[in-house]
Amino acid sequence: MLRAAGALAVLASAAAHADTGVYIGESIGVGLSRDELAGVIGQPMHIRVMAGVRLGNVAIEPWILGDLQQDRDGAWRGIVGGEPATGSADLEHYGIDGKYILPLDARLSAYVRGGPSIVAANGALEGYRGYGFGVAGGLQLSGRVRALGFLWSPLFFLNQGPKVTGALFLDQGWDFFRLRKPGAPPIHSRIGHVSVGFAVGSAF
Repeated sequence: MLRAAGALAVLASAAAHADTGVYIGESIGVGLSRDELAGVIGQPMHIRVMAGVRLGNVAIEPWILGDLQQDRDGAWRGIVGGEPATGSADLEHYGIDGKYILPLDARLSAYVRGGPSIVAANGALEGYRGYGFGVAGGLQLSGRVRALGFLWSPLFFLNQGPKVTGALFLDQGWDFFRLRKPGAPPIHSRIGHVSVGFAVGSAF
């Protein structure tokens, strides 16, 4: 019995080690506001950048994201920089999520994540600040790839060089938040989003 327990402990330790590591990633998608901010936020471009530490089936993931208006004043080529068009606003979110990953097979996993955030607005909502909470779920497809491929994509197919974990994922979720501004009524809102993204690291 003790030998069996010891063997199980060794196997569990090896499995946890295999899924332990750090990663970075980015996703881009579209958001949708249907409540009192629908006319100000509308359907923003939803861009999220994260870094994380995975420990077995659990990860801790700090992140930043922007809900950015696609119609912008003074932007280069109409899309880079500038300010949200008159009557609209961008939102900046900063947060940290706890994430649970459920492997479905050797490469495909499902996950759920959620956590608190700090939110700031500009444009038509200049001066509004507040706190939020987000929840999301998704599917991720991961595998070992050649690290040099991130310098030039054909190098992914070489049989030389170090390997890293690369992943593609589909993410859907909701961000709930409350904004306040001195002398103005508070705003309670939520934005739903669908995004696709990639991640790279020692585990994801």
